[in-house]
Amino acid sequence: MAAPPEMIEVSLNEVEALSQKAARGAGLPWGIAEDAGRTAAWVARHAGTWAATLLDLLETPPPDGETPLLVAPALADGAIASAERVTAPLWVLPPILLGPGRRCPVALRLGAEEIRCNPGEVAGATRPVAWLADAPAAPVALRVGHDRLMPLPNAMPPRWRRSLVPVAEWQRLERLAGATYVAASAESRRRGAGATRLDDD
Repeated sequence: MAAPPEMIEVSLNEVEALSQKAARGAGLPWGIAEDAGRTAAWVARHAGTWAATLLDLLETPPPDGETPLLVAPALADGAIASAERVTAPLWVLPPILLGPGRRCPVALRLGAEEIRCNPGEVAGATRPVAWLADAPAAPVALRVGHDRLMPLPNAMPPRWRRSLVPVAEWQRLERLAGATYVAASAESRRRGAGATRLDDD
């Protein structure tokens, strides 16, 4: 019987920061990487498991039309209204909820499930959204406007304020993030990068 993986406990701020850097290190533009960081922190809080999915999306990315890291911002910005097949459909939801431009209710269809969203909250869902964490690739569609609903009790329970992550997955994300770092050189030192001899922190 295999031993359970070694785990590390991190804050949601750490989840967001590392996820953003890892997404940038994987080659995504900064704006998309920032969305990926916020989404990872939201998924960590509401569904628990997040690192393995993010690694899959970054290390073996699906086609552009299937990755939620690109589909979700396009839906949130109104650039598209639907996509035929999206991997990890739960990752589409946070940018719809958290987007600063969202001022009206929307209905997001993820496969056979329709989730109604008021700005910043899930207003109507037949079950807690965490079930989508393991949902297979599915079509998604966004409809702007619906009858505003009161939030459903426990429709989106915030289960975690910190995240337990397998150390191996955290380290893989750190390696991706490392691609954003500037290599040390005499020129970077001359311009003031790194610690100085007077640095006593």
